Amino acid sequence: MEFGKTHNLEYLLELCVKEDDEFKGIEVGNLSFYAVEVRYPDEFYTPSIEEAKECLEIARKVREFVMKKLSIKE
Repeated sequence: MEFGKTHNLEYLLELCVKEDDEFKGIEVGNLSFYAVEVRYPDEFYTPSIEEAKECLEIARKVREFVMKKLSIKE
């Protein structure tokens, strides 16, 4: 499947769901927001410790799911 460069994880998740229903169980939270807002210094946003912990946990779950789908052992 072809797609352009993007930080929009919701969009990428939609594409994945079209190919595999198991992706419906994935939650990406606000990760797209942080992928853009925290990276660019013009309007730099500093998340709270709680926000960072929540996003880290979401990212870990997504990574674990994808690694399992790809049959890659951690």
